[in-house]
Amino acid sequence: MPNGNQSQEDDLKNSRHEVLDAFEQRWKEEGKLPFSRVVMEGIGPFGLGDLWIYLRELGAKVQEVGNISDPDLLVVGREKVGLNDIRQLLKKKQGERLRICSQEMLLAWAMTGVDPNSRPETADTFVDEHPILTEITDLLEGKWPGTEPIPYHGNSEGDIVRPDTSPLGHLGYSVGHSGENRARRREALRKGFKMEKTSLPGEYSTRYIEKWGPAESGARLKRIADHIATHCRNNKNNPADYDLAIEQWEADLGWLKKKYYSPLTYGFTWPETA
Repeated sequence: MPNGNQSQEDDLKNSRHEVLDAFEQRWKEEGKLPFSRVVMEGIGPFGLGDLWIYLRELGAKVQEVGNISDPDLLVVGREKVGLNDIRQLLKKKQGERLRICSQEMLLAWAMTGVDPNSRPETADTFVDEHPILTEITDLLEGKWPGTEPIPYHGNSEGDIVRPDTSPLGHLGYSVGHSGENRARRREALRKGFKMEKTSLPGEYSTRYIEKWGPAESGARLKRIADHIATHCRNNKNNPADYDLAIEQWEADLGWLKKKYYSPLTYGFTWPETA
């Protein structure tokens, strides 16, 4: 007889397959998919295999990022995501249409028949709660594409440990062998937390910069902490290349937590890097 934990895992797996069956039936009834060439990156809440198999059964061509020359849909999970691969894809698709969805957005699209990207407020809700979509927004300098072509953005060459195009990057936050020393990194983090929203460096849309919240607020601290923790998690699969960067990200995150964080004051759970 299965134990309680096994029974819960089986129930969760069955419920996930029921969801997948629902969207499979909807698109079969419509007789066509709203996309044909899908690239997938990362896992969570589903494993890659679940969505991969169902989308292929529906007739879509599905590959990992980099294996389809001209994808029309990018689906990302919450972890184990290769941001460098996504960075290169976004650079390649500048000026062209590429729908970007989390796994949750894909399921919502399938079950309702409405692409969340077609409704900016709905898309914002998904993006705000998703660590990888937030990072993609940063890579696009705050310009979420929705149903429009991928916006032209800054130089996307180089690896993820160099200064990015978020306000932290513009303030000089950079890790790795070519990054800044500890004092300069933490001064950049201090400025990022305390600086008024209108003074944050970089050119961003109003919608994007609003997500950084007021100076010294919980929203600002969460944004900075999530930004660092996401980079750390996504590069732990490449410790040989990112060993120093990971060490510095984790140390800076610990410093940030000790200096500014209080769960009673800010009301959010501090992000994990494991």
